[in-house]
Amino acid sequence: MNLRKILAFALGPVGAAALGLVTVPVLAWAFSMEDIGRLNVLNVTVSLALLICMLGLDQAYVRHYYETEDKPALLKACLWPGLILLLILAICCAVFAEDISLLMYGEDAGTYFWITLYCVITAFISRFLSLILRMQERGLAYSMSQIIPKLVMLSAVGIIIFTGIAREFLALQLAFLASTSTVLIVYAWNTRKEWQSAFRSKPDSDYTKQLLSFGAPLVFSGVIYWGLMATSTVTLRFYAPLSELGLYSVTASFAAAASIFQSVFSVIWAPTVYKWHAEGADMGKVHAVSKQVLMAVCVICALCGIFSWLTDYLLPEGYSSVKYLILCALIPPLMYTLSEVTCVGIGITKRTGLTIWITLVAFLVNVLLSIKLVPMFGAAGAVVSNATAYVVFFMMRTEVSSLIWRSFPRAKIYFFVTLLLSLTIVTLLSSEYGTYTYVAIWLCFLPLVGIFFRKDAYELLNAVKFSRR
Repeated sequence: MNLRKILAFALGPVGAAALGLVTVPVLAWAFSMEDIGRLNVLNVTVSLALLICMLGLDQAYVRHYYETEDKPALLKACLWPGLILLLILAICCAVFAEDISLLMYGEDAGTYFWITLYCVITAFISRFLSLILRMQERGLAYSMSQIIPKLVMLSAVGIIIFTGIAREFLALQLAFLASTSTVLIVYAWNTRKEWQSAFRSKPDSDYTKQLLSFGAPLVFSGVIYWGLMATSTVTLRFYAPLSELGLYSVTASFAAAASIFQSVFSVIWAPTVYKWHAEGADMGKVHAVSKQVLMAVCVICALCGIFSWLTDYLLPEGYSSVKYLILCALIPPLMYTLSEVTCVGIGITKRTGLTIWITLVAFLVNVLLSIKLVPMFGAAGAVVSNATAYVVFFMMRTEVSSLIWRSFPRAKIYFFVTLLLSLTIVTLLSSEYGTYTYVAIWLCFLPLVGIFFRKDAYELLNAVKFSRR
């Protein structure tokens, strides 16, 4: 993938993150902490439903795309099993609509359930349609499909604020619904030829079984991974006030700026590395990429540590602790991104069943730490637990991939990952000593990164120059 295509794919995450950084303060000023906490529950619920109903077939689509001639048949084979499962679960859950709403949002409003269900269905279909654009390397269309829903969400919130509509969770949920509906319409239009061809293709049950054999282990690991990701939300929902969940949600939303890096890299990396493998390329360059990604992770953390105090000027007074929490909240998406490089051997060897045990261990670490820390420290305990668990997750994925595929030097990687975790916790503890303390820490860390990664930076610049040709 050349630089032009990379920039086209980068436009979406960058634009979406930029709009997100505008939307988060607007939500913080317009809605209560409790309603923002409920919005976090909605997001987590949608992600869980997708993980279950996808049956791992979204990843099977990516894995088999370059090896399959009949791509419409591949799309249909991956789509229909999960869609049937989703409809069955929707019918079963509808009977308990009010009870589910009470459990999720603290209010027995059936309307909340039905809106949530609609969001799940639109997100499910959108996920598969987005994969078409991703694998066809249609970066601009893929990016616009990410930016437009963010614009719709921000516009809907603006309408709520300026028209005097009651600032309650129902209005916030309807804004989210408008966003998911828009992205489905955009994806459906941009991929209309492909899904129409898939609709006309003949079903092949044997082919579907083959794909399920690859994706099924990912269902269990996916649900466990959801638990790893959502432990903070769940424990805060039941062991702390909704206001602490709201504080955590805003912190995580700011930290989601790291998703620019994660999203761009993930979109590019998976197709690229599988293409390398299919073409018989030298896979030793995976190690070089891992060091370059680690360098980027360190720089992102350092810059965020230096400038996180700016959140004080964007958020209401009740969110003053966000600047200390945000560094720990950055660790999960960054560790996941780095692990996508170091664990590539698991996907190439098709030993996806191992991901279940890796994720389970990290999940248990998160649960145990969260149960201990969240009741005592609220949002602070949640971000520390989550960050620690993701470091465990990263190290286990790396070690397993090295064992079953190719071994590579890891001491430098582990040293900097451990140092990053330690510094983020120190930043959290420095709230007692003021802003200048943690800013000084990260100012000292940045030159250290330059010294240790100067060779990797030089190689990355050369690779970028080569891609321009």
